[in-house]
Amino acid sequence: MRDGESAEREVIRLMTGAWVSRAVATAVELGVLDRLGEGPADTGSLAEGLGLHPDRLDRLLRLLAAVGVVRERDGRHEPTRVGSHLRRGHPSGMAELALLYDSDMFGDSWEHLADAVRTGRTAFGEAHGTDVFSYLERHPRDAELYTAGMAAGGRFSTRIPDVYDFGGVRTVVDLGGGDGELLAAVLAAAPGAHGVLVERPAALAAARERLGAFADAGRCDLVEADFREGVPEGADVYLLSRVLHNWSDEDARGLLRHCRRSMAPGGRVLVAERILPDEGRPWLSLVLDVHMMVMTPGAERTERGYEELLRSAGLTTREILDLPLEMRLLVAGPVPQP
Repeated sequence: MRDGESAEREVIRLMTGAWVSRAVATAVELGVLDRLGEGPADTGSLAEGLGLHPDRLDRLLRLLAAVGVVRERDGRHEPTRVGSHLRRGHPSGMAELALLYDSDMFGDSWEHLADAVRTGRTAFGEAHGTDVFSYLERHPRDAELYTAGMAAGGRFSTRIPDVYDFGGVRTVVDLGGGDGELLAAVLAAAPGAHGVLVERPAALAAARERLGAFADAGRCDLVEADFREGVPEGADVYLLSRVLHNWSDEDARGLLRHCRRSMAPGGRVLVAERILPDEGRPWLSLVLDVHMMVMTPGAERTERGYEELLRSAGLTTREILDLPLEMRLLVAGPVPQP
């Protein structure tokens, strides 16, 4: 292949990425991957069972095979390892994430990326006339989709107790903890700890189911509140998992100051984010950094950027621990007094 042709092919691959993602999300939406997860099927029987057009379905399946989502053997289709993660009910939650990323809520916002780059305003605001969280309060169906998708993207959180020792911790406050999966993992790993989840109403509905057993046992409180206005007092640990990247430096600094003022002596703030190394270009983190520019006034910050934020709030980095999918856990404590 000539160099020029290779470059042109790569440009076309980049420009058609959105088409591929739409094709994958369509297969999820139509139940194709759910059905193939039950066992291999030929195009005709698959189309008949799902009420789809056989020829159109076959063409969709050919593309999905080309990008590694399904494979064909002896005239029957089956999901690959990647495709198996895209059936509803899979523990990864990737089906829910695919539907969220393909939603109009996200897609309409990305249409305004150029506006965001020109003006410094959020693309989401340009598309929807408000910020993400105000929008979700007024659109309950999108809020449900958002909560499910964010929970899927947060499966890494169950690994946090594997890398950080919660032994001896009495009170853990999870700020913006979504459906409560992270707090549930922490409480399971630290039987002597009491948890507090602070969230908006739509997320608390899912959290009540996830954390119900801990709440019934008196080990967990669910609090509806705006943590930008203040946080519960006296915790040993404040969890901020994929929270700070939603906010401007000013708002993030304010939240960290609330934590510093409220924490128990010797307390810690745990920040779980895609913390960019000061050197290097991790592609997944950088794609999501631009997504944050589209959706919010926040960013995926560098190690140095987080340390500057922490210092301005009276905190400092103690260590940074690696998690799956380019996630990292920053452990922060009070700045030592001279």
